[in-house]
Amino acid sequence: MTIRPVKHIRGMPRGSSRPQLILFSDGRHYIVKFKNNPVQGTRALVNEYVAGRLAQLLGLPVPPFKIVHISKHFFKENPVLFRHRFLPGHQFASEYIPDCLKKIDKESLSGLNIVNRRHLAGIIVFDQWVNNVDRRRGNILLRPLSGNRGFWLYMIDQGHSFSYYDYLSRRRECRWTPAGLRILPQKLKSNAFYRWCKQQSREEDFAYYLDKIQQLSEQQIRQVIASIPKDWNVSRVEREALYKYLIRAKKMLPDLIKPYLRKTDEQAGPEENAHPFLSKRVRVTKTTRQRKAR
Repeated sequence: MTIRPVKHIRGMPRGSSRPQLILFSDGRHYIVKFKNNPVQGTRALVNEYVAGRLAQLLGLPVPPFKIVHISKHFFKENPVLFRHRFLPGHQFASEYIPDCLKKIDKESLSGLNIVNRRHLAGIIVFDQWVNNVDRRRGNILLRPLSGNRGFWLYMIDQGHSFSYYDYLSRRRECRWTPAGLRILPQKLKSNAFYRWCKQQSREEDFAYYLDKIQQLSEQQIRQVIASIPKDWNVSRVEREALYKYLIRAKKMLPDLIKPYLRKTDEQAGPEENAHPFLSKRVRVTKTTRQRKAR
């Protein structure tokens, strides 16, 4: 269903892309990232969209999102959009999730009941695949479930996916180029959030998401890239470079993710080396559970 913007509510207090909260014709509020936004530019929308579509294919917890068209007429009605130097056209709109936990620190995380705990390993594996260098506590949402049943975790802000370190400017560059993509993937640095995710995860959770990514077909990945809006100015050469990066990184992913595993293939015994990504012990455990469930 095509939706149109109805009312500009306010700018969001955080975010280098200057995201805006807007009410749309479906009665829902969306956080909109605009073309030509400061610092990150239109490329951040490409990163959000491609990473978001891939995350959906893997069943990872991203908020619902849409590509929306915002006209010059809506800009004229809301001149604040011009002041940020945004451009009319197709924008990235992520559904606003209300009533989320406002403060997420190390202490509060350790005591929370995360209902979708299995997704935590998936976030680590996924971030390594798309080279997302900006995952931290501020880039998740925790929505309380009714009846004190715990919290549902969402992963947000994939705008720094496909980023790389530019040695000339000495900074991380999220406005990737074909040349920049050729030096990826790089092993992501561990941080407090990733360490917490690892503590909450089982080895078989990592194996599950490694397998899911390997099972994504080349056609599925091409279809995602082909659906990038034309007015986001991603050339044919750039689309092909992004596709080749995702295929290459997919093949390298098992080795890249090993630092997050408690027991890697090199440490496993001879009979445990049969699993193409992790250990045979993981596969046996999964199969045993499936049989018990029947």
